[in-house]
Amino acid sequence: MEIEKYLHNPVLTSEDVPFRVNSIFNAGAIKYNNEYLLLCRVELPVGRSSFVIARSSDGRLFKVEGKPCLSPENHGEFNSLTEWGIEDPRIVHIDERYLITYTGYSKYLPLVMLAETHDFKQFNILGPVTEPSNKDCTIFPEKINGYYWKMDRPSVDKNNSIWLNKSNDLIHWGGFKFMIEPIQGTWASDKIGGSTPPVRTDKGWLFLFHGVRGFGVSNIYKIGVMLTDIEKPWIVKGYSREPLLAPDKLYERVGDVHNVVFTNGWIIEENGNVKIYYSGADMNICLAETSVDYLLSLCK
Repeated sequence: MEIEKYLHNPVLTSEDVPFRVNSIFNAGAIKYNNEYLLLCRVELPVGRSSFVIARSSDGRLFKVEGKPCLSPENHGEFNSLTEWGIEDPRIVHIDERYLITYTGYSKYLPLVMLAETHDFKQFNILGPVTEPSNKDCTIFPEKINGYYWKMDRPSVDKNNSIWLNKSNDLIHWGGFKFMIEPIQGTWASDKIGGSTPPVRTDKGWLFLFHGVRGFGVSNIYKIGVMLTDIEKPWIVKGYSREPLLAPDKLYERVGDVHNVVFTNGWIIEENGNVKIYYSGADMNICLAETSVDYLLSLCK
């Protein structure tokens, strides 16, 4: 199985949200209680983003809940770090809980926030786990050599490269390891960042990444796949030379941000099939399907 965009994309638009929003996009994804669960970013009419849950029995037809489950003002002592919005959640299941990394946005620039939940009803805010400016963060779904590991994309120096770091307690991070910088002369020449949480395969850690290339006065966002070493996950074993997904449909090319496909959530089925939940033009949520074997075949 190569990769196919779902014939009836988008699977969610603002019209599917039962309260007023400008857009719904960039969802984290997980299987929970035998349902497909998307933790979606919604931009409210005031221009700030919150999270809302959408559920599905088949991974295609989703129902959005009636109100946000997590908002910028729900962060207690950390409200000043999220007052302009929370964005782009990524979900992993580890230690019998679900960990969510996401961007907190404020006058202090974007940084990565961490929350935990057991039921996607109550969320415990653990706090910031990076300094600003930093985005595109996900935690590995198991400890490696006794440590939690995360990948992120610090951008204070504008290099826009992926780094890894480790922690004993999920709050204090260090042991920084460089992974990969933008790939010059390609579709990922200006920015590169982690997209989905990694999954363990017999070949290494597999995850999707996004690449950005300037085109005229704008940028084009595309999606690729990367493979890294299991024990030393900062070592890249291979990646797709061509993008896996690119904005070639109208719902991906025209929107709040033109010419963008972006993902931060996927679900790997027991049979190795993969559901990728991605957004087009920062306006909607779409579905593409493929297989782990095909993704591994691209990591040359």
